[in-house]
Amino acid sequence: MKILIIEDEARNFNRLKKMLSDFDASFQIEEPLESIADTRKWLSLHRGNAAPDIIFADIRLGDGLSFDALDQMDSSTSLVFTTAYDEYALRAFQYNGLAYLLKPIEEEELQQTLDRIIHLRSKNAGVSDGIQQLLQQMRKDNYQYRERFLVPYKDGFEIVKADDTSFICTTFKDTRIYLPDGKFFSVSISLDEIEHQLNSHSFFRVNRQYIVNIQSVKNLKTYFAGKLRVYLHGYDNVEVMCSRDRASKLKEWLNK
Repeated sequence: MKILIIEDEARNFNRLKKMLSDFDASFQIEEPLESIADTRKWLSLHRGNAAPDIIFADIRLGDGLSFDALDQMDSSTSLVFTTAYDEYALRAFQYNGLAYLLKPIEEEELQQTLDRIIHLRSKNAGVSDGIQQLLQQMRKDNYQYRERFLVPYKDGFEIVKADDTSFICTTFKDTRIYLPDGKFFSVSISLDEIEHQLNSHSFFRVNRQYIVNIQSVKNLKTYFAGKLRVYLHGYDNVEVMCSRDRASKLKEWLNK
């Protein structure tokens, strides 16, 4: 059985690959596709007999939502969504046959999903029949990314446009939105939640602590062990380090 994994985090890919191999060592697991563009190209070239039997697709990639590439998927392929954020769970399950796994994926849930897919495929009943309906519904709903934050300020609230932020970070378990003038606001939303609500064309999760706005990035400098230091306009004293694993994605994001 051929399995394609769409995933832009090497750690997540390696973990899922090991779990799949432990389930059945005969699985042929393709190398991960990390972007919408690469996924669309790969799927367009692998149709019919060359199509994968199953696709495990992370919903959020560095350049957008994997939904935007899956319309190239062969009709015979079974689809499983994976993500660290459950924003799309209820929506996905509205459509017949779509499987959904929340990260970190548990072995028992993965096994149940694989058993279900194998059973359905043995009856020639695909589990991806709802993908076109899902795509159509998302377009109908005119899905939009977060455009603003309502933040507590003094005895009331202020509205901060997402595009007006310089970066967002966690400090001592406090999530803070920083503006170009040095002002910041604390919000009761986790960085993981914010990451999945912002437009990935404009915002990038550099590490566990920082999300940066592309307009605020001044330059990059190479650092020890393949890391990159990100310099931000107006925040020269803020040290934002990008790991070697994410460095290539960061450069790709800035070079579009």
